[in-house]
Amino acid sequence: MTFIIESVRDNRRTTDFRSEADIAVTLARRLAADGFAVSITDPGGQVYAADRFDRLLTNESLNSQE
Repeated sequence: MTFIIESVRDNRRTTDFRSEADIAVTLARRLAADGFAVSITDPGGQVYAADRFDRLLTNESLNSQE
């Protein structure tokens, strides 16, 4: 599974890829703390803004139990 982390600040845009939700959220939160506007796109194409990162972790843990 691939999680896409996109961040923007001023004229700088970054895109990172992580294979696990918790690692993606850790990176995204670090970028947000540095002043970036951040979103994560999950493997199903759902986009999560910073205020919804906890839902991504909850969804990931539920999916891993199936």
